[in-house]
Amino acid sequence: MAIHEDVPGIETTVRCQGQPLPELEDPNARDDNDEGGPDCPTTSKYIECVNNVEFEVHVRVNADYPWGYRNHVLVASTYVDGEYIRGSVIRNTDAHDGCVKFSVRGREMYSNETRSWSMQKFRFATVKTVDDAQKERVENDMKAAKSLGIVEVRFMRAIEQGPSVRANHNVAKTPIALSASGTFELAEKSLKGKAVSHGTSYGIPQWIDTPRWISARDVEEDNGPIVIYRFMYRSKEALKRELIIPRSRSSSPAFENLTPAERDRLARERLDEIRNAKKERKGPLVKREFGAVIDLAQDRPAHHPAKKSRGNYGEVVVIDLTDD
Repeated sequence: MAIHEDVPGIETTVRCQGQPLPELEDPNARDDNDEGGPDCPTTSKYIECVNNVEFEVHVRVNADYPWGYRNHVLVASTYVDGEYIRGSVIRNTDAHDGCVKFSVRGREMYSNETRSWSMQKFRFATVKTVDDAQKERVENDMKAAKSLGIVEVRFMRAIEQGPSVRANHNVAKTPIALSASGTFELAEKSLKGKAVSHGTSYGIPQWIDTPRWISARDVEEDNGPIVIYRFMYRSKEALKRELIIPRSRSSSPAFENLTPAERDRLARERLDEIRNAKKERKGPLVKREFGAVIDLAQDRPAHHPAKKSRGNYGEVVVIDLTDD
């Protein structure tokens, strides 16, 4: 589960079939104290997704969370692929056994035709690339790809002011680049080497009760969220390409498909392997008085002092990155 030590008591997970998806560390996550880092405590994780499987965002607030300040409530705002889904109000008075928990399973939409509300469940949808270099297409797809493959939950403290009637209803919109077949189609140039493998599509509308809204005012001194949880969802192969999980030797991708960073890492690993193999193969060497070289793995004459030989300067090692 994703937690942040600076804001105890808040846990967030992405789940499939009721089970939390395993989380992997984000090697590029910036520390909260770094210059240019996030403005508030932020937890960033990678998760592995499976094509065409439904998922939900699960939130749990336990008794470790400090509720005392001004009798505030928490507002958890969920975003999927950059699209605002909903804001969920969490009250201390709603706790059972010291815990408040809920799940966001999809987006809620209002139909003007039926005058009713429905929900469309989240579903992982694969991303396919197409060979289309038209400038307008590439620019639009770049905007879509920027937030694609990201689930984010932002927690803010607020003061509840009472019930509210929402004037503007959500209108169902098809995500940019989502095709009729339920897959995302992006111009190859729009990804620019990004390992984005999936986006979120939405299932068949299911009727739900009319949602209830409240009016709440943000705590001004917070200047925004108190904590953010971010999940980057990718296929297993995409996680391997981004070096989040190790590659299996039997399914190594073609060398020409690797990014420069991946090639550099493979080069370093291969160089270490070659050096270690040489050490095991050669064993330590000493030089005799008359320039003869002997192998210390054999019996050494007792009257010859051992002197370590120097390595060869200017040695060039050729690395074959395609070698298993």
